[in-house]
Amino acid sequence: MPIRIVDYTWRQTPERVTLILDLHRTSPKNVDVVTTSSYLKVSFLPYICEIFLCHMIKVDQSSARILKGNLELSLMKTEPQLWKDVGLKLTKEEMECRRQEALKDMAEEEKRKTQQIKEGCCKREKFAVSQQILADDLVRAERSRMVEREKEEFFRTGDPQESDKEQAGTHHPGSSVQEPINCTSSQDGKPQAEEPSTEPSSGMGVQAQRGRANSTCSEEGTEATQEADYDGDGEDSIHYSSTENLHHADANMKYDKQEVKNRKQKKSSANRKTAVREKENKKRNNLPAVPPVRSGGTISVTHTPRVFPSPARESTHIQEQQWLEAQTGGPPAQQSTGTNVSDYTEEHFKNKAVTLFKSGDYQGCANACTEGLRINPSSPAFYSNRAAAHLALKNMHHTIKDCSKALELLTPPTQDNCNSRLLCHIRRGTALIRLSLLSEGLADYQAALQLNPENKALRKDVERIQSMLMASTDSNEDSGCEDEGDRGAGSSST
Repeated sequence: MPIRIVDYTWRQTPERVTLILDLHRTSPKNVDVVTTSSYLKVSFLPYICEIFLCHMIKVDQSSARILKGNLELSLMKTEPQLWKDVGLKLTKEEMECRRQEALKDMAEEEKRKTQQIKEGCCKREKFAVSQQILADDLVRAERSRMVEREKEEFFRTGDPQESDKEQAGTHHPGSSVQEPINCTSSQDGKPQAEEPSTEPSSGMGVQAQRGRANSTCSEEGTEATQEADYDGDGEDSIHYSSTENLHHADANMKYDKQEVKNRKQKKSSANRKTAVREKENKKRNNLPAVPPVRSGGTISVTHTPRVFPSPARESTHIQEQQWLEAQTGGPPAQQSTGTNVSDYTEEHFKNKAVTLFKSGDYQGCANACTEGLRINPSSPAFYSNRAAAHLALKNMHHTIKDCSKALELLTPPTQDNCNSRLLCHIRRGTALIRLSLLSEGLADYQAALQLNPENKALRKDVERIQSMLMASTDSNEDSGCEDEGDRGAGSSST
């Protein structure tokens, strides 16, 4: 359960309220602040601070910052005025009701922000679509204007074929036809055009002269093209406009570039494959010869013998019992001869248990005490020593059981068994505290303190357990205080 904080400082102006809260050396990453118009919560585990504000605040104009280990909250008031106090003093039911209202306000605010984000995204998408449509319309209009300009230019210059027909129709049968311009070579090797032998008829208009198909010489002087052929591919501009011819030329150029690029890629890929193949061949040639097969041999294996070489159904039960009894800690000479457990005395098992406990073999100590109880089941010393071994092995339930049995056997209480009862109470109390049973463990520690009131360490342990019990409010805090119980138990055992 979190620890509530009520110690904070605050100051105010007619417009703002400033709260300062100590973070108890908590990292700023672990601080969570929740603010609504009438509720404030600051949580940094295991601490929490809740304030139900007396008046309303403006959340969007409030701020929070962390300076020198303190959280400073600046809250903007809805109405400029001086507050008598920051928070209200409410009952648990009223506080729960206010928390639910704050949760509803937070959910509505989150929903409103999400809706605003969605609306903003929709507006941006619509604006982008409208801009794209506008750009497409501009491109389409520009293309239409280009087509119209080309049409006007075409009709302004006229049709060359129709001009030829008009020119042929205006000539008289007896008139001479204009000869084509012949090409002659000059002294410098360049072709020159000779003057025509006859002049055109006076009845021919300027439009007919402009549309006439004149002949021009090529560089070799053998091929001729018409003026109406803009790109020199032999096709008339009646069928293709200059823009379409440019598009065809660009497409052909791109196709040629792509073909050249593909050929280069294929060539480089083939070269890489050839280089890799040559490297592999060199590696194969440089590999050393395979060594010959090694000669066979024999490996000797020795297996660990089984503890019980024969099955349980055969008559080896006596040997098995002797081996088990030897594990309890008998002398080596007696183990080899197979001496029975009944031959050992109670004093032998007591000394063996103490020796094993001092050497750190707690399980062996518990086994020795168990074998001693077979000889003397009413000995409280074996139960007490076995409880100490189980406590070291963290077997808390066995420790409680053995201590209870030892206390039953230590009746009536006398001055002689006072020390034994003291140890049993301390060990059982330690086991109970480690099991998070603080009240039961405190009872055992108080009983031990009554037996030895002058023990200062024991008194400190009792006070520590009492403070733990007062601070614990639920099972979570009980489990969290387990380490404290361990320290108290360890100090009392010594």
